[in-house]
Amino acid sequence: MTACTICHRPLDPEREQTRHQRCADRLRDNLTELPGLYALMGAVLAPGTAGDRLRVSGTRTAPLPVRLEPLSLRARGGIVTILATWEVDWRDLRGLTEAHRGTSERDLSAIVLWLRAHLPWAIEEHQAIDEFAAGVRDIVRQCRAAAGLLPGMMRIGACPALVGETACEAALYADPMAEEIRCRKCRSCWPKAQWMLLGRTLRADEEMHAA
Repeated sequence: MTACTICHRPLDPEREQTRHQRCADRLRDNLTELPGLYALMGAVLAPGTAGDRLRVSGTRTAPLPVRLEPLSLRARGGIVTILATWEVDWRDLRGLTEAHRGTSERDLSAIVLWLRAHLPWAIEEHQAIDEFAAGVRDIVRQCRAAAGLLPGMMRIGACPALVGETACEAALYADPMAEEIRCRKCRSCWPKAQWMLLGRTLRADEEMHAA
């Protein structure tokens, strides 16, 4: 059965040939969001701004003048560098002229604009489009977390996955913004398509233990 080039889940051959439309739309939306998130990282650099929820009482260490999470996302090797590397790769594969990019907010906007223009080709042809989509998604999540925009992780029950002949039963947490739920102990994974089934399993386990 043919699988989506982005999420690797099965496709409906009567509707989609290479990717789920929702996966392509989500990738485009995440990419489009990056310039705004990059600018937001500049606004939350100062300690005490949105997203800076770490508080340590009784310490004699002076606080850092800037927050490290948003700083690292804006620094060399951060958002702009990562996306510029992908642009170089795509241009090389398509035989296009090299672009000379810097690391400014304006450069990021130009890179995103170029990547969006060539996204249809990448989704259909690039062998690592899944890696690109995962990278963009991770950057978006890191930016949202640094800005305090992500909901907290929720404990949803005990992991029902079998480890040998017994259930793992480690505390299982879910992030509503994520594409999957993964056990931190046994590493069992449930993609969004299986969340309803997982919920029924967890409820059945709770009812059994309560009986």
